[in-house]
Amino acid sequence: MALTMAAVAANKGIALGRLAVSVESRTELADRSASTTFASRVGLDGELTARERRLLFNSARLCEVHKMLKGEVTFEEELIEGE
Repeated sequence: MALTMAAVAANKGIALGRLAVSVESRTELADRSASTTFASRVGLDGELTARERRLLFNSARLCEVHKMLKGEVTFEEELIEGE
């Protein structure tokens, strides 16, 4: 998130004062399944317009990592003997 916002700010010529991001994950287990929620808090300091703040925040929300983690995620594992 932070890297995406910094890249967008640099590309758009937006002067960021301070950028802070924290992410907390919560996993709930029920009936042999798990559900994980990521709660993000974004802090933007500097003389930013409302449009610039919205642009940077939305770029974080729509970053590639969010796209990969959205929806169902499955893991496929295979143990290969002798390698």
